[in-house]
Amino acid sequence: MAFDPTSTLLPLQPQPDPPLPTAVDSIDPSPSDAHDEPFPSDGDPSLPRVGMEFDSPETARSFYCAHAERVGFRVRNSKSFTSRVDDAVIMRRFVCSRQGRPSKKDPFDLTKKRRNRTSSREGCRAMLQVNRRENGCWCVSRFVLEHCHPLGLVTDLSPMKKLLTKPGVPLLTVPDLAPPRQNGLGPGGGVAQSLLEYFKRMQSDNPAFFYAIHLDHNNCIGNVFWADSRARMAYNYFGDAVSFDMTCKRSKRAVPFVAFTGFNHHRQLINFGCAFMTEESEESFAWLFDTWRTLMSDHKPTSITTCYSESVETAVSGVFPDVKQRFCQRDIFSCLKERLSDVYSSNPGFKPELKHVVKGSETPNEFESGWRSLLERYNLTENCWLGFFYNIRHKWVPAFVRDSFFGEVFEDIKPENMQKFFQRNSITTTTLRDLVTQFDKAMACQYEKELQADVLTTQARPVMRTASPMEKQASEFYTRTIFEIFQEELVESSSFFTESFEEQGPISKYRVVRYDDANNFHVVTYNPSEKILSCNCLKFEYKGIQCCHALRVLIASGELLLPEGYFLKRWGRNAKANEFYLNLASDWVNDLCRDAIRLAEEGATCQAVYKAAKSALCKALQDVRYAKNGTFRLTR
Repeated sequence: MAFDPTSTLLPLQPQPDPPLPTAVDSIDPSPSDAHDEPFPSDGDPSLPRVGMEFDSPETARSFYCAHAERVGFRVRNSKSFTSRVDDAVIMRRFVCSRQGRPSKKDPFDLTKKRRNRTSSREGCRAMLQVNRRENGCWCVSRFVLEHCHPLGLVTDLSPMKKLLTKPGVPLLTVPDLAPPRQNGLGPGGGVAQSLLEYFKRMQSDNPAFFYAIHLDHNNCIGNVFWADSRARMAYNYFGDAVSFDMTCKRSKRAVPFVAFTGFNHHRQLINFGCAFMTEESEESFAWLFDTWRTLMSDHKPTSITTCYSESVETAVSGVFPDVKQRFCQRDIFSCLKERLSDVYSSNPGFKPELKHVVKGSETPNEFESGWRSLLERYNLTENCWLGFFYNIRHKWVPAFVRDSFFGEVFEDIKPENMQKFFQRNSITTTTLRDLVTQFDKAMACQYEKELQADVLTTQARPVMRTASPMEKQASEFYTRTIFEIFQEELVESSSFFTESFEEQGPISKYRVVRYDDANNFHVVTYNPSEKILSCNCLKFEYKGIQCCHALRVLIASGELLLPEGYFLKRWGRNAKANEFYLNLASDWVNDLCRDAIRLAEEGATCQAVYKAAKSALCKALQDVRYAKNGTFRLTR
């Protein structure tokens, strides 16, 4: 079920430098150490050589720095030793700035703060070592001239960096004086290796558990994805509207945790799979989406909501070209608040008006009119950031995506994200293994809440607010949470009146107007013979619950019940098919996985046995499909 990364997790480590003396008393600054100088100095006084004397270690360093400036490298201080008698410094070593190797930091260790920067260390052995003699002078005891990297012009970039950060200074491009070296994301040891061992044990106990890893260009762990059987079953029932949640990764704690999430029929947060990501490249996101899609048997969602990211957008478009994608409104508003901080501070009314234009517009024309009026009122028609987000309005403004199902049944309540979920369940970020354990416990509590909501829906009878048979019909189908939303729409429908203004055969168009607002109206198209109706507000297409305008037309037409086609199964009490077998499904999956593993082990001994095992497996799969079709025919 998962790729075993054991053979590729640990790249070859660089060999350590030969051990140096632990005490300077054992170093004899005699010509016997002259082999450290690979090239003779030929009497050039500007070149260091073994035996040279200086008044102090600072003088020796200045001499070596002058040599480094002429040759083309930088110098940094390295080791020093003190006397065992009076603790005075008796040895100093100065090395090339590219001496040593980059430290191997584990990107999955959350106890240490990571800084994304490159390292210039390449294992260069060039160095100068001086020892203090009894007469007080300092003598060169070791000197290595050869470098393992190209030498050239050396420029101190620190003043440049400070200059480029000053306001009013135009942005310049400083060429790299040496090719940067990218640090690996981790050799697979430490916390990451512990996490993989934990996943292996979980898969051994639960064969339906799945995990996969993605290696970077240094053959180190870059990303880890996992999902259990409950996540896969939940996706079968509620995988029509999916969110790719990166709120934990982008929070102040910067936990590299991302998740595929959705909502069940009680409007509760559910999980479809998780990942730890240490890099946000297009390649990494494409790997993650493709792995998740493969795990879900190539079953694509109807829509997907992602964070505002060009890399994520490109990856989703490549893996799910036919899926409706939008950016999270919360991300867009956060970007606008950051980029327009001066506008927000000087105009307190701008923020609520902007949200009203975005969220309150039901049609593209209404949004266009409101947006234009807002910018003119605050003199922001030339603002580049508002112009940029306006150009991608079809990716985040609800009026442009209402033709697809996203399941947003609440207008004023923000859906819970993973960052809030972590806070609510007090999930701490010590190590990733502990985080996974705490997350599993929190999700177990979440499943318990779902069962409690199921019991409440079954046992508690909702209070009727009208005498309409349609309300009673909805109360018997919807869960308690969704029924309350439908009930509000049904009660709200009494505030409208309808008038027919166009008829084309069996199809009629109605103008639905609110009694207290005759200037605004909605258009409902109704075909009574086919029981098909639609409203230009597109609430049913967007939320999966019929709007008050369409309900008003049905009531005015004498219909007592809502057509069955407008009850989405995913919002119903019986959203999870075969509820009786739900608790047994996980055990069945695990049992079948164990048998499949035994078949694979027995069938991979030789070619003849493999062909027999393959033939039996294909026949078994065909029999299962026939059995499913027969069951479906019986249940219809």
